[in-house]
Amino acid sequence: MSRLARASIIGVNSITIGYLMNLDDLRYFLAIAETGLLHRAAAQTGVSQPALTKAVRRLEAQVGVPLFERHAKGMRLTRYGEIFVRGAATMQLRYRETLDLIGELHSGELATVRVGTTPAAEPLVARTFVALQRARPALRIEMKIRLSDALFHALASSEVDAAVAPVPADVPAGLVVRPLSEDHVWIACRKGHRILRESKPLSAHSLARAAWVLPGQSVPVRQQIEALYRQLGLDAPSVQVESEYGSASGVFFILANTDLLGICNSQQRSIAERLGLRMVDVENAHWRRTIGLFTRQSGELSPLTETFVDHLRREALAVGNDG
Repeated sequence: MSRLARASIIGVNSITIGYLMNLDDLRYFLAIAETGLLHRAAAQTGVSQPALTKAVRRLEAQVGVPLFERHAKGMRLTRYGEIFVRGAATMQLRYRETLDLIGELHSGELATVRVGTTPAAEPLVARTFVALQRARPALRIEMKIRLSDALFHALASSEVDAAVAPVPADVPAGLVVRPLSEDHVWIACRKGHRILRESKPLSAHSLARAAWVLPGQSVPVRQQIEALYRQLGLDAPSVQVESEYGSASGVFFILANTDLLGICNSQQRSIAERLGLRMVDVENAHWRRTIGLFTRQSGELSPLTETFVDHLRREALAVGNDG
């Protein structure tokens, strides 16, 4: 395939330009925009600094406006460059998607699924990979595990092609969501914890004396627990370990070997119980949320990613039926 891609029209404010664009120049431009320094971009791309400078000059000559401001500390995007970088990233993504699609059609087997997930939904994504890998042994998956805000940014910036996460009250602009399953969140503790021997539902006094392993304050479930404390007239929960639950088994090990309280969701419950954890019966402390599949509004999924999505929905349905 030619290294020249036909970019029919790009609008920069009131300027409209048609041109032939070199994909290598785009890659060099994006590296400079990311690093802000020629020597770092050169190390990243394996190209000399003079070659990078020439690539930028070619692009600026094509669009007719400056893309960078040169200053003592490096290179900073101009307002035109800020617009151009989005289009350049999209064009590079489309080129890569086209190569992936051709490769997939040619081999019938080899392709990569790029998916992101929050820690809460990681078991669902892992089970989906296992199920699909039996039918497609050559399947490769690039999985990024992040909290919702970072995950949505990764999806919008094309780092991943699909994301699995709890559905927020407001879905970010440019993304679409398909509900997958209902998820439940409980308070969890070790087997034999004193709190399990107290009368049910637990009193406010029981929670007042508890220390916790909780995610950061920007995470909705942390906010729900803090709201519960306020509702009970208690001070904010005592958080002894702040963790994003990126490794649920690591957090569950802490809970299983201390008197700290934590959280557990439907996807993680079987793992938690195997490690000796129990769900705590606390009035108004059993939360429900929807787990959804997020994709870009403007994006087109490859056939293999569509197949992965189909398996994901089946796995989510199976979990719902088991629950």
